[in-house]
Amino acid sequence: MPLTLSWTGSTTLPVTSDALRADRLAGLAPPEAAALPARIGNQPATLGDLFRIAGDTAGGPHRLEGDLRHVRGIGLGMSSGSLLIEGDVGPYLGAAMTGGAITLNGSASSWAGAEMRGGTLHIRGSAGDYLGAAEPGSRRGMRDGLILVEGPVGSEAGLAMRRGLIAVTGPSGPGLGRGMIAGTILSLGPVARLAGSGMKRGTLALVDPGPDFEPLATFAPSGRYRFPFLAVYLRTLRDRGFPIPAGLESAAFDRYNGDLLDGGQGEILTLAAG
Repeated sequence: MPLTLSWTGSTTLPVTSDALRADRLAGLAPPEAAALPARIGNQPATLGDLFRIAGDTAGGPHRLEGDLRHVRGIGLGMSSGSLLIEGDVGPYLGAAMTGGAITLNGSASSWAGAEMRGGTLHIRGSAGDYLGAAEPGSRRGMRDGLILVEGPVGSEAGLAMRRGLIAVTGPSGPGLGRGMIAGTILSLGPVARLAGSGMKRGTLALVDPGPDFEPLATFAPSGRYRFPFLAVYLRTLRDRGFPIPAGLESAAFDRYNGDLLDGGQGEILTLAAG
């Protein structure tokens, strides 16, 4: 069996460790993993001070379990392998990851998948603000990869997204897809104000944005269509176990081009009525 790290810490201080990623844990026996460095606040520690570690060097997803809300940056920069996390986690889950897969059965704090460059991040719970977003001062957010959220997300999800796919089942906070450069965001639930504001290119596909939703005045209606690329995405997501409503692949969407203040090459798609 692969390694299982069970949280035993009692601190309320921020906990960080560059070792909490599948590519760093690969091939390690429990004593070796326990000796890897961590920090509790500004004090040095080891993973063995915080986790009970069992298992062996066999393949398969490494497992983290417990109340990890004070643990920051799990999977930060991960390039390969897989992590399965049981419990809520702190900020920067999977941020800047370039490959591999992280599955979270719980909720994530802010900045999950921020500036992600590849791999898959699957959150079966809520995600906080700035999902897949650009960090302050950065020109680009998510560059590639796949983020799936089976629950609500906070504000500014996909901020300055450059490439990749984000799919969300629940409500989204303000600014979904704000400043998108390219890529695709699929939202199955209601969206708040400023969706797509400042987007330059890319696709924001809204299946059930809410009865009061209207695109910003800087988006122009441009017809009703069926989109083959969207059908491919929807089938792929369903094959991965993501809860896509039946028949959505063949549905028509109303298209709005914008943001006209930023060139107008982006698009918001809303599921056509009737």
